[in-house]
Amino acid sequence: MIRRTIIVAILGGGIVAPSAFAQSEPERQVAADVAATDRSGPYFSAMPYAFFPDDNRLTDGKVSDGIALGFGWHLRNQFDVEVQAFRTVIETEDLNIPGLTDFYQYGASIDLRYRLLRGQGWTPYGLIGAGVVHNDVVPDSADDTGAFGNVGLGFVTAELGGYAVRIRGEGRYIHDDYEFGNESGMDDWRVSLGVEIPLGSRVVEKEVVREVVREKQVIKEVPAKITDSDGDGVPDQNDRCPDTLRGLRVDSRGCAEKNQTLRLEGVTFALDSAQLTPGARTTLDRVVRSLQGQPTQRVEIAGHTDSTGSASYNQNLSQERAASVRSYLVSAGIESFRLVARGYGETQPVASNETDYGRARNRRVEFRVLQ
Repeated sequence: MIRRTIIVAILGGGIVAPSAFAQSEPERQVAADVAATDRSGPYFSAMPYAFFPDDNRLTDGKVSDGIALGFGWHLRNQFDVEVQAFRTVIETEDLNIPGLTDFYQYGASIDLRYRLLRGQGWTPYGLIGAGVVHNDVVPDSADDTGAFGNVGLGFVTAELGGYAVRIRGEGRYIHDDYEFGNESGMDDWRVSLGVEIPLGSRVVEKEVVREVVREKQVIKEVPAKITDSDGDGVPDQNDRCPDTLRGLRVDSRGCAEKNQTLRLEGVTFALDSAQLTPGARTTLDRVVRSLQGQPTQRVEIAGHTDSTGSASYNQNLSQERAASVRSYLVSAGIESFRLVARGYGETQPVASNETDYGRARNRRVEFRVLQ
């Protein structure tokens, strides 16, 4: 009984310990959309074996032989289930007992097998199972049909040839409940070497590792297109005062600096009148946008004439024209307190009044930045 306990513990440990180790190993990740693993399918096994019987079977240590034929099915997760039918001839010792012949065993078992490695190469496995056995002995009164249990370790090789045959070997410890004489239960050993042949479609067990190619994103810095809508030298994204009148000096923010004067080209009037011409309104609309873009700016609208006519007439005319421009800007939405209209008459010429060109240059409206 002690020997049986030790043997069962060793073989049982041989199955459980490697299984736990295999389960604790990290699994290699396989690309789910490419992995092609067919772990299911039937197989046939033919396993001739050497039988090492319990001494109480009157064998005097003789090794017997037998054969087991099996039908199994590869399950998923590295498990297999197999049904076996076997026959054993147990050679007895010569006791000079009339009619005493060899013993015979006939039986069937069902075993659960766990493969410790995956793939199609050399694969060790452990097994555990139970079955029914008939012991045919002499005298016939000693015949018995009973249960047995077994555990074992084995291996299968890689596939051989085009039929995917594998060589298979295994060792089993078998406890037979058979009672013979004064002994209750037999402890036998069976060592097998045979073949395992797939049935039907070939069982393919493989791991396909897909190489995942990830496109590396390269961020290329492309300078943004620099735009300067009002032409003041400050890009639009940095311009705090958009639509500045062309010709005005600006600071780093794009806002017009103080104390500068700009001639408003195109602002003209009817002859001897303060009435704006249609073309003048186009220029003044640009002035409106400029003042809207710099809402804190205060300006002076300065009117000038040539020297034709009396000085007092020219003074009044220049004042009226400056006031006409201011009124247009106010009517366009510019606050009146930001605008000062002032006429200078003929007192500030910029060219000679002796020529038509000079007099045309002197008749003008100026935009003077005060604040």
